[in-house]
Amino acid sequence: MQFKSKGYRLNIRVFFFNAKTDYLPYYKNFSFRIDKGSGLNLRDILKMIKAENENFAFPKNRELIFRVNDLVVNGKESVDDVVDKFGLEWRIEPVLKYRSLNCLIIDNRDFLHQFRRVLGHFSKKDDLMFYLKLYNVHYASETFLYNHEYIGDAILLLAHKMLKENNPRSREIIEAISNEFNGIDWCEYQNNIFDGRDYSREIGELKEIVYSYKKKVKKGLFNISNLLKKEREYNIGSLENRNIGVYLGNNSRDLLDRAKSKLKQKRARFVEFAMENRLAGQTILDINPDFAYKKAGRVMLEAFDNGIEVLACVNREDYNYFKEVHYFAEKRLGREINLDLMPLDI
Repeated sequence: MQFKSKGYRLNIRVFFFNAKTDYLPYYKNFSFRIDKGSGLNLRDILKMIKAENENFAFPKNRELIFRVNDLVVNGKESVDDVVDKFGLEWRIEPVLKYRSLNCLIIDNRDFLHQFRRVLGHFSKKDDLMFYLKLYNVHYASETFLYNHEYIGDAILLLAHKMLKENNPRSREIIEAISNEFNGIDWCEYQNNIFDGRDYSREIGELKEIVYSYKKKVKKGLFNISNLLKKEREYNIGSLENRNIGVYLGNNSRDLLDRAKSKLKQKRARFVEFAMENRLAGQTILDINPDFAYKKAGRVMLEAFDNGIEVLACVNREDYNYFKEVHYFAEKRLGREINLDLMPLDI
């Protein structure tokens, strides 16, 4: 965004919860006047919140990671840079809300536990050092929102490193990360870290190694379900004055402005929703269809619950995917999703 003056007012909605005293989390609103070019970072903002409300808590060490508008950040991010990306309305939350002990302080014992349990027996000291640097990657994984026992993307990246280095216990490593209930089948990697490195290539290479070794084939559930599915009809008609959301998926957010311009020409009402750029199971449908249905259903429900009547997909493949799984997503979530779909083709 372009700054129109030397300063701006930052409005922040902040997550509060203390496991010792609170039954449910709650949010409080804060507003700060910030000078452009002040050099403030996110840790400074947390200190300002703490100064106004002593009940606010956050880690004081290297474990300081949290979310701003759903992306994982650390305390060193420049406030000006984050404003450039998100604007002046922020939502600050722990990196995983269900792990909150006190506001942004989380129970992070699982991080080292997963290392020791899954790959610790096969690793060397430099493997542990590599893993420790992936602390933010571990907690940034979208899968934790669906499966709290997932081994984590960081473990998979460590496995990739070890296999690429021809670890003599490659077979055991592959077996260790292939647990049906919390292993690699649950990984649909997406870079959720603000200005963070993208590990799509490494995860893709790992899946090729693992599934080639295991000769992974499509699970029968999806193929059988195809015989039972009820094809849904979408009656789009005129878009004038209808609430339209745009699903970007893994595409660049640069497409959003083009999509909004196209919808404006049709006199539609554009409505944003939080999961417009989240993957929805497209890459794991053949491997873990039940999880794919759940992810797709959550994205569609998020749009529907935000008042969206029609979900327009900028990628026709995403449109075809949602159309294919719409019925199964409803069955998986036990709720009807009265949402029309359309390809936007931009």
